[in-house]
Amino acid sequence: MSKQHRVTPLDKALSAAGCSQKELAERVGVTPQAISLLKKRGGTLPLQSAHIWVKVTGLSLEELFPQLYKAA
Repeated sequence: MSKQHRVTPLDKALSAAGCSQKELAERVGVTPQAISLLKKRGGTLPLQSAHIWVKVTGLSLEELFPQLYKAA
């Protein structure tokens, strides 16, 4: 039985930016390897560069950083 794919913040960012992982890396100022590493580690984005991710993707902080908005 196959594992169900969950849409990660990185997946959302790639979709919103409408580009390849390599292009997204250039836009946010990281290496393509950094994007690959984020993907391997579950697709969560680095909080210290949140403003760049929001600017590049046009998505909200809540969409890109859902861990900050989980119900207590």
